[in-house]
Amino acid sequence: MDAPTRTAPTRTAPPTVRLDTARTQHAAAEPAHHTTAHDHHHGTATPTPHHPTADQDPHTRARTHLGRLWGVPATHTHLTTGADDTFDTLVRDTPLTPRDRIWTTPHESVARLHTLHTLRDRTRCRLEVVPLRPDGDLDLDWMRHHLDDDVALVSVTHLSPACGTVNPVTAIGRLLAPHRARYALDASHSAGLLPLDAAATGCHLLTADAFRFLNGPPDTGIAYTTPHPGAPAGSTPPPAPHPAAVTTLADTLTHHTPAATHPHTDHLPRLRAALARTPGITLLPTGTRQAGILAFRHDHLDAGTLRHALARRAVLLSKTVAHEHPLHPASRTGAPALHASLHPATTAHDIDRLAHTLTEVLHAHTHPTPHPRTPPTAPALPTPRTTPARPATPTPAPVRTLPTPRTPARSTPATPAPRSTPTLRSVPAPAAALPALPALPAFPAFPGSAGPGTRTAPSLAAVPALATPTTQATPTAPTAPAASGGHRPRTPPPAARRTRTAGRRGHLTLHRADHDTTTPRPPPGGQR
Repeated sequence: MDAPTRTAPTRTAPPTVRLDTARTQHAAAEPAHHTTAHDHHHGTATPTPHHPTADQDPHTRARTHLGRLWGVPATHTHLTTGADDTFDTLVRDTPLTPRDRIWTTPHESVARLHTLHTLRDRTRCRLEVVPLRPDGDLDLDWMRHHLDDDVALVSVTHLSPACGTVNPVTAIGRLLAPHRARYALDASHSAGLLPLDAAATGCHLLTADAFRFLNGPPDTGIAYTTPHPGAPAGSTPPPAPHPAAVTTLADTLTHHTPAATHPHTDHLPRLRAALARTPGITLLPTGTRQAGILAFRHDHLDAGTLRHALARRAVLLSKTVAHEHPLHPASRTGAPALHASLHPATTAHDIDRLAHTLTEVLHAHTHPTPHPRTPPTAPALPTPRTTPARPATPTPAPVRTLPTPRTPARSTPATPAPRSTPTLRSVPAPAAALPALPALPAFPAFPGSAGPGTRTAPSLAAVPALATPTTQATPTAPTAPAASGGHRPRTPPPAARRTRTAGRRGHLTLHRADHDTTTPRPPPGGQR
């Protein structure tokens, strides 16, 4: 019988809390959820299905909903690829002179600042920044004091993406209405989050991104334009999005338009209070009115590390850096900050989840868990290898062999060379070198001689040959081996060779070598 299989309990991952809608386009891939009056109490969102009619194409339907959202005629709306592309296309060819002026604010994004700098370099006009009051709002008194007919273009952001400040766009529109200035309004971070009446603001150009709080597809934007004398004549129309993106955007605006009329709970005060009571958190300064976006820093932990630690716990925030808003006071320090943006579908549970997770992350970084120290142990001895037991077999007794004696090597004495026997040889004297023999005196005649009283000289042929001994070979004694010090014994030089006159026979001088100097030898025959 098989044992019952135990299955480990499955742990459900906590839902992801998304508070980065203002910076990313991930919401475009999700269905558009917006709270209604019936479902708002339960914190759920039920989208209203839309069945398009056959007489309306997606482009016309999207523009109709867009005009209803902003309170403007649908014929003046446009579907584009993004707010920055639309602003660059409709502003870069504005006819300006060197005496004209352009106004911008510290909340301007780096993409729009690039377009304004390009326009200034082309026309040699002046670019001025409207200052902020001590409370963080735009200084309307400064604008009223410096406004004249030289101001040709004013660019204002509705909701600041740096820290969530809401600018008084309607009051600025009333201030600019009597003058020739063209009013351009950026609603990229407020469209779908804050209600906006474009006709009441008096703006001439309104641009926004549809992929942020409107939950549109990526790379889609919306725009509104009105005729203005300062607009370039025959300007290039803004770039149109892909037809599939237009269809998706039309469905998104269809779901959003009725839901936008219902009020929703603002959880920003709850978020601000949760961050204010967290130790080490510093909120970036904002104006008197704030909505949807809140930026903060930690005193000792950088924004990148804190963001990754929260993301590992399924809480998503975005990071803002100084070069995205170079004119904002929060960018003067250069340190990045965390950026939390609230969607209309954000609940109170999401705020509490962020506060709890942030406290855990900060506590883990400020009080890391120390690793237990283990005492040093002696190195483990090697484990002997075990081999399987084998049956015992009788082992024969070892045979003892005697070592073979080694015979020392003997040196063979050198055999003396045989002594050579002296060989007698006659050395004839050269005839030319022998002088004439003198006549010998007469001696008494010997018996049997030739005549009485005469003596004949002995013939040279009758003289026996004298022996001339050759050098006698003496056996050489064996040379002693060299000493251990490397010095070889010095061999005494041989004795000096002496010669002795062997005898005279007829003025012939014969020599022999005498090797024995101790015993003199008598001359042969006893003659001198």
